Amino acid sequence: MIVGVLATLAVLFILSVLRLFLSRFIQRPFEQVIPFLRQDDASTLAELLDASLERQLRDVLPHAQLRKEQLNRIRLAQERIHCRAHNVTVWQEWGDTELSKARVTGNQEIRAVDDKLVVACAEFRIGASAVQTQLRLWQIKLLLLPSAKVPRLSRLRKTDDFDLLLSYESIKKTALNLAEACGSDYHDRLLQAL
Repeated sequence: MIVGVLATLAVLFILSVLRLFLSRFIQRPFEQVIPFLRQDDASTLAELLDASLERQLRDVLPHAQLRKEQLNRIRLAQERIHCRAHNVTVWQEWGDTELSKARVTGNQEIRAVDDKLVVACAEFRIGASAVQTQLRLWQIKLLLLPSAKVPRLSRLRKTDDFDLLLSYESIKKTALNLAEACGSDYHDRLLQAL
């Protein structure tokens, strides 16, 4: 049974990575960026990934309550990461669209910012997908094994060179830089939406 669950999760992870590449075929002009962005709650996600707060919960709560609290925190983290991954997908699709235009017009400024945005978005989506997979595994573990050790969400904030919080902030800045390079009132409109 456990092998089946792990195989299913592996297939889901592969499908989510495949989805990363299939989204490159979507053309998204700037007019379709802002209406599709979801509200980001940075403080909630930062709190969920805060190691000191997690230590306090471990010190205060008995195992059963800590397990229940971590299950709720896992669900909330999944939701917050899902919203960020959605926004990054929207920005990547817009970046791909602008990159196609820049190749035709030869605008090197837009092309440089675009390249940076598209690569950063792809890296975030892969990293976020791995984090979401780990959260799902922990959720299953906590639901099926009541006496299992309670995982620490704060471990997921940073893995290797990927920082779940800082990378998203960097992508937002790069998206604003692209909006500024594109001209019109894109920068102001995007800044207002964020």
